[in-house]
Amino acid sequence: MATSLHPNLTVVKSRAFDTLFTKIRDVETNSGDFVHYSKRAMRLLAEEAAAHLPTSPQAVTTPTNAIYNGHLSILDTNPDGVCAVSIVRAGDSLLECVREIAPSVRVGKMWIQRNESSADKEAVHSCTKLPKGVKDMHVLLLDPMLATGGSACAALRTLIKEYDVAEENIVFANVISCPEGLKFVAQHYPRIKIVTCWIDDCLNEDKYIMPGLGDYGDRFFNTV
Repeated sequence: MATSLHPNLTVVKSRAFDTLFTKIRDVETNSGDFVHYSKRAMRLLAEEAAAHLPTSPQAVTTPTNAIYNGHLSILDTNPDGVCAVSIVRAGDSLLECVREIAPSVRVGKMWIQRNESSADKEAVHSCTKLPKGVKDMHVLLLDPMLATGGSACAALRTLIKEYDVAEENIVFANVISCPEGLKFVAQHYPRIKIVTCWIDDCLNEDKYIMPGLGDYGDRFFNTV
């Protein structure tokens, strides 16, 4: 779905999100409940993001002896051809849900954090661990929050420039995004696909998503 925010943006549609996001946005929601409700949302996100990977036709016979002409994802036919890359630490929460639907998927990690002492909150990339041959794979890039777009672009730059991953082979999945971050990514990487559950209003003066839900990693891993 092309929009003015990014040419390859998909916003996941589910009536369940109203309840799920009410719970995970609530400052009174404890860590256990945050994990419970956010994983329900991320499971839907993981399925939708996976659906943007290549598929191949597959005919099957049903129990009524009828032929059904469907499709199988590359995650089903060649899981070694996909790498799920988590932007640590918050991305590990979404990685859990991806591995629930695709246990054999290859996994990569990127350690990228915002410099919270800086007014611009620029991304600091400290380490990357990816499987051999990632340049020939499709990549699910995972980070629950897309705020300024700095961390996302740092990860994308590393994948594309240093590891030769094709831009059009990357699907970036996030739970909450905002217009500023989406536009920033579009300026630099318009050919990736972005799949998000929700587009919030804006960034505030401190570069936090509004209304947002706080620090996703802290709330999910109970380090608030």
